[in-house]
Amino acid sequence: MMHMNTKKSRFGRSLVVAMIAAAGTLLPVAALAAEPASPQDVQSARSLSRAFNRVAKSVEPAVVHITAIRREPEMISDGWFVRPSNKLVERAVGFGSGVLVDSSGIILTNNHVVEPAETIKVKLNDGREYTASLAGRDPLTDLAVIRLKDVESGEKLPTVPFGDSDALEVGDWVVAIGSPFGFTNTVTSGIVSAKSRAGVRLPGANEDMIQDFIQTDAAINPGNSGGPLLDLDGKLVGINSAIATRAGGSEGIGFAIPVHIARGVMDSILKSGKVVRGWVGLMPADITAARLRQLGVQQDGGVLVQSVDKDSPAAKAGIEPDDIILRVNGRPMTKESSFRAALTVTPPGSKASFEILRGKVPQTVTVEVGERNSSLAASVGGVFVDRFGGIVRTVDNSVRRQLKLNRISGIIVLKAEAGGRADNAGFAEGDIIVAVDGQPVKNAEEFQRLLDAADLKEGIRLDVIRDRMRGHIELRDE
Repeated sequence: MMHMNTKKSRFGRSLVVAMIAAAGTLLPVAALAAEPASPQDVQSARSLSRAFNRVAKSVEPAVVHITAIRREPEMISDGWFVRPSNKLVERAVGFGSGVLVDSSGIILTNNHVVEPAETIKVKLNDGREYTASLAGRDPLTDLAVIRLKDVESGEKLPTVPFGDSDALEVGDWVVAIGSPFGFTNTVTSGIVSAKSRAGVRLPGANEDMIQDFIQTDAAINPGNSGGPLLDLDGKLVGINSAIATRAGGSEGIGFAIPVHIARGVMDSILKSGKVVRGWVGLMPADITAARLRQLGVQQDGGVLVQSVDKDSPAAKAGIEPDDIILRVNGRPMTKESSFRAALTVTPPGSKASFEILRGKVPQTVTVEVGERNSSLAASVGGVFVDRFGGIVRTVDNSVRRQLKLNRISGIIVLKAEAGGRADNAGFAEGDIIVAVDGQPVKNAEEFQRLLDAADLKEGIRLDVIRDRMRGHIELRDE
């Protein structure tokens, strides 16, 4: 027994020495004895703990728990069988978090938290419960804005101040607060792992989704969605949105939407009930930091202009292919995703300052930003119909020849905006609408007039041809 213990002890010492040597520092075994922490180390740790404590105490009152509720058929048991009854009951179909950003009851959260809801219930940290109305949602950024109902006149609800997501650096401490797995007001901490992350696979995401995420290793779990990501001053720097996971829980890779995007989306929704996106008419692409250093630019990445649309705002401002965009309105453009996100929060009709590099010569140009939907519609010969939520085109002779249609009058759906009425109703590209509530549609302009006059709260019936088969789809407000 003694012989076995001796061999085990020698092996243990050898393993420790080998591990230290592999780390680059070979120390005597005696030096491995634990040393007491210095007063300075303890004080630093306590200071960080106090910072986390201050953030939690100041922000927790403004973090809310959100329940999405739908009415569904009640299921009843009939012997061995379970069948739906004629009675509808309310069921919780989703949970998430949100953050109060205005004392009147304005809350920022994720689109996927409230998307399935017919009714939205909100519970505050102090136990108060409210019903909320949907001010607007944006599937392309996974953001939504809701408003508390029945807030007493003069009542001032707790809020979280906006911070500066652009000022975050990789390695900065951040704090996440939310309701993971229903455990309300759970506080976790971590660091900023990366910025401007794109290509994150999210449920329901498509190629149009705008991604410019803050990546963090602060623990984020199901139920954290829509909650705040905060700096150590207790200011909002992001809206927690997603995790990368194999097992369904936190694995140290979480993603938050930067607050400058969230605030821009919120402002647009509160102003017009939807997100109105900017457009300048150029095709961007990433460029490496190494290439920029060759050009004498000290910046982590940039945006290369691949092409410029004719007569677009970018063309009129003098931007050319192979120009490198360094900043838009002073914000560094480190990646193509940063550029797309910047346009999302730049209102159409405004003038944007573009700092570009042409060859090795820096220039600043002013671009008058256009409106994305109408510009895209014009580029394909169509019309964006706001109340429909998509781009349509009159079925003329060229469309008939292309689709091999005979004597069909109506409009063809070229694009259904993600999260718009058409998308929610189930319209697809290529659908041909021939009538609205029984009234034949001859062209896109007539379709727009009919929808402008319609009561979408009551809903309207659209007669549709899809794959040469006739049917109908009901269009109504959510």
